Amino acid sequence: MIPLEQIDAAIKGQPSYRKAQIYRALFTNTCSSWREATDLPADLRAQLTQSAPLAIDSRFFESEDERSIKALTRLADGNYTETVLMRAGSRNTVCVSTQVGCAMGCVFCASGQNGFTRNLTFEEIVGQVLLFARKLKAEDRVVTNVVFMGIGEPLLNYDNLIAAIRFMNRKDTLDLGVRRFSISTSGISRGIKKLAVEDSLAVNLAISLHSAINEKRAKLMPVDQRTRTGLLAANLKEYFAKTKRKIMIEYVLLEMNTGREDALALRDFINEMGAAYVVNLIPLNENDGSNHKSPDRRDLYDFKELLTELKINHVQRHSFGTDIAAACGQLAGRTDASPARTRNAR
Repeated sequence: MIPLEQIDAAIKGQPSYRKAQIYRALFTNTCSSWREATDLPADLRAQLTQSAPLAIDSRFFESEDERSIKALTRLADGNYTETVLMRAGSRNTVCVSTQVGCAMGCVFCASGQNGFTRNLTFEEIVGQVLLFARKLKAEDRVVTNVVFMGIGEPLLNYDNLIAAIRFMNRKDTLDLGVRRFSISTSGISRGIKKLAVEDSLAVNLAISLHSAINEKRAKLMPVDQRTRTGLLAANLKEYFAKTKRKIMIEYVLLEMNTGREDALALRDFINEMGAAYVVNLIPLNENDGSNHKSPDRRDLYDFKELLTELKINHVQRHSFGTDIAAACGQLAGRTDASPARTRNAR
């Protein structure tokens, strides 16, 4: 979605400062057409328009409360991905996908219902953030945070993920501090180990746990067959020892994981992990492929009271964009979505 190779080819033989001008046009001025890059010569703009077009083929869906916008983007090979902008006060967070489809098969999540197709490229990952940087520029706002919590398992596309973060961290691109990035993983051991030793990359790590009881987690997340909770806790303990970074534990609230035994198992997992943490309680967002249900109000209240009694640090996450199928667990890259409020853009 960002034609960096084509740009490099187009400026061969040009003065060395041309690349800086082009990056300023792309990332500071967030131009969506080379016609807007008026500090470039007309003949170069014409050449770039032909060989490196900037259009991103996306359709936008806006939530009724206007706090969320979902982009359905058609990729060059005809596949689709989804990206979400979430507004909260001065924060403008972009939720980014890293794969077309997902192989994890979490039963409460729509992203993997059609299986895994391929990894997104480094350019396709960055392009999702640039897409919303362009939209925010029109409002005199900027992207402040990026969370890799969209479609796919980020740590199974590790090299492109890290390349995208390092690129967006650069002063001559989006200039996003590394602590503005959050990576959500189902618990890929080798990825967690590699992330722990990445040089100067103090990103935030979130773990999709959803149950600290192996048998329950295996039913919810087939990945648990490879990453049992004891091994996951050990990996996170090692990660914290090396990074000293607080770990976010993601916990979708279901009828089957909000009992007393679940709270006690979660306490034991946290003790075994031995790291600074916060548990993010996530309301179940309905999707067509899941038969799971949220706990009733009383059970949810009792579960949260028990977490408090056990001194488990927790917060409940606000759901963004449920009315446009843009909330946690609802992204699937479908082309048949038909929310009430839509806008087309190229």
